[in-house]
Amino acid sequence: MNRFTALLIALALIAGTAGCPAEPGPDPDPPVRYEITIASTEGGSVTTPGEGAFTHDAGTLVSLVTSPDSGYRFVNWTGDVNTIADLNAASTTVTISGDYSITANFVKQYNLTISSTSGGSVTIPGEGTFAFDEGAVVHLVAEPEDGYHFVGWTSGGPIADVTSASTTVVMTDNYAIVAGFATSLYFWTDAYLSLRGPATSSPEARDPCLVLGIMTNMVVDSIRVDMPDGRSVIIPAYTDMFSPGVDWTDLFRFQTCDPVMPVAGGEYVFTALNVAGEPVPRARNVDTWVGMEPPDPPTNVRAQVVENGISVSWDESPIVPGSFEPAAEPPRGFYELWIARIDMGEDESVYGAKGMFAPSYLIPQDKTEFTEGQDWGLSLSEMEDGIYVLSINVHSIAPSGSLGKGFEYCNYDPGQAMIFTIEGGEITIG
Repeated sequence: MNRFTALLIALALIAGTAGCPAEPGPDPDPPVRYEITIASTEGGSVTTPGEGAFTHDAGTLVSLVTSPDSGYRFVNWTGDVNTIADLNAASTTVTISGDYSITANFVKQYNLTISSTSGGSVTIPGEGTFAFDEGAVVHLVAEPEDGYHFVGWTSGGPIADVTSASTTVVMTDNYAIVAGFATSLYFWTDAYLSLRGPATSSPEARDPCLVLGIMTNMVVDSIRVDMPDGRSVIIPAYTDMFSPGVDWTDLFRFQTCDPVMPVAGGEYVFTALNVAGEPVPRARNVDTWVGMEPPDPPTNVRAQVVENGISVSWDESPIVPGSFEPAAEPPRGFYELWIARIDMGEDESVYGAKGMFAPSYLIPQDKTEFTEGQDWGLSLSEMEDGIYVLSINVHSIAPSGSLGKGFEYCNYDPGQAMIFTIEGGEITIG
């Protein structure tokens, strides 16, 4: 009985023990937690996870997302940034491995609107509207087109030099600036000697003529030239085959041929005059005729009709060092060819070519074969039936380093002129 009782007591103790839960013990490795404090400067905010203090387990990857206000842009993250994936990204992540304090930085931006007048453009930074950070120094470069020059920058903005085509502007507000261009003012003048006849004759026996020529885009009524011998000559308006672009609105040409020998080393003073006969501002030039040895006119001129025009050749004129050297670099001097109609009492130039450096040239049959900037006037197929004269002259250029400008001589020998006829579209030489 005692043994049975003892057994019951033991079973009861075992059952009571199994029905009671065990008390929990302490966690052997509790998670390490850190605090991250997030803030932002003026001009924006951190939208994810927000701004303030946040606690995260060590090793947590936290997303960071910013939102700039209008007129601002995100710059970078500063503070405890060693575990931020990209310091310069507005949306990035940070890995929590310590207590951090980080700041999202924003900067004010201003718009710079750039445009230009006709005659050029702004190449740096371009034209249009651009956003720049407050305080940024923006490089500006304006480039004029051919025939124009830069005038200045207009409208607002602290521009370093409003008269310089390459300058800077400091961005402290929204600005609209304009690059201004204007037609370049030029006043090209030249005094040179024209001779007619073979080189075996003296210049005085070759119908010497002092050519006074002017090209300008300034509004001019006439040109006065004060000569070394004390005379003054008024130059009239002039245009011919070799005056492309002369329209007496945007481009003017004046020329005359004074039948005298020029004065070697003499100064020829060109002054533009308005309709009242008064000098035009900034329209005054001085040319000195150097008076060195003239080049010989082209000789042994030959021509033959070929399938696509008239092939012309001549003997090369001897070199005059510094003044006539077509093969030099750059070339000094060139040949010029022209055709005039001479029947029916007419003497009208109908074709011209200039700037040839070799003693041969093809006069084109069709205008499609014209060389731009070298051929002018009518092609052979456009010329009417009639009698024509073909002539070639030679131009020398003022020696480099001298006071001379442009040409020195224009030489032509009428005895070398060639006659040809056109009848029913057929060309006959001689």
